[in-house]
Amino acid sequence: MGISLKGGMVRCGRCGRRYSNPFSHLCAGRGRSRTRVRPKFSASVKCPRCGKQYANALTHVCGSKPGDFKRRAASAEKRRKAEAAARRKAEAAARRKARRAQQHDYGTCRDRDCERAACEAYKSGYDNGFADGLQAAEVANR
Repeated sequence: MGISLKGGMVRCGRCGRRYSNPFSHLCAGRGRSRTRVRPKFSASVKCPRCGKQYANALTHVCGSKPGDFKRRAASAEKRRKAEAAARRKAEAAARRKARRAQQHDYGTCRDRDCERAACEAYKSGYDNGFADGLQAAEVANR
């Protein structure tokens, strides 16, 4: 329970504000012109339940506790972002899977009209190697 004190020794005759140090007072008004030296102090206490400052414990009424709307809203936003991220990951995985299904192995490609570079290179190399193998077998049989 913290106690804070406020007060001033002098009351300005022009603006009516209280101050203790005349060198730090900035007068901001027109009005009365009599400066009075009469101390006035007030003490305030911080309420342990609601945290508000009050001067009179008999007249203090605790305000309502702050709700948890901000926490729930932040949680909902976090959940929404997590669901969106999971959805994006699932879509990316589906795209990768579709791409993989669309691709085929060049070693097992039997389509003679396939124009993919890997398939053409494999087929030409296979054909050349097969032809070289036949020639080597004929030479060995002679």
